[in-house]
Amino acid sequence: MASRAKLGSAFPAVLLSAQEGDGNAFERLYRAYAGPLTGFAIGRGATDPDALAQDVMLKVFQNLNSFEGDESSFVAWMFSMARNRLIDVHRMSERRPQVEDSASIPEGVSDGAEEVALRRLSSLAVADQLAVLTTEQREVVALRMVTDLSLDQVAEIVGRPVSAVKALQRRGLRRLQKEILAQVVSS
Repeated sequence: MASRAKLGSAFPAVLLSAQEGDGNAFERLYRAYAGPLTGFAIGRGATDPDALAQDVMLKVFQNLNSFEGDESSFVAWMFSMARNRLIDVHRMSERRPQVEDSASIPEGVSDGAEEVALRRLSSLAVADQLAVLTTEQREVVALRMVTDLSLDQVAEIVGRPVSAVKALQRRGLRRLQKEILAQVVSS
């Protein structure tokens, strides 16, 4: 599993530089955290996880000067924004009918189209597996396993005690294990 501290001892200097408007520091923060945010969005079943991660990173950058704290607090702050954005998106989708645009075709294909396609397929497989969990279990499992956050960080993000986070994780992982074993046996 990846390290929980993406920037480690470099975080304070990178944060300060980003707060002062350094584009390279913004890029370092983006590269360190956009992937985990996308993974969290995938785990929560977001229809466009990349766009959600970009929206959250934009909001992080817009509010960066108001942030004070260490890397752990930064991660909790950022994933709280992601969680709130997912809740907003879910509420909006409940209010609006979904219209499929079957005519939308990408304008161009990048050199890494195969990689993008494979990443999308694996993202769909992860989302399908996590879909059997309750919303709370899916959220905790995604934050713990996909983004590698600590129990304390997840508890802060979801606003629950650590003991509740542990219980949700345990139940969610058991449910996933049963589902995966059932799929293997029926194959």
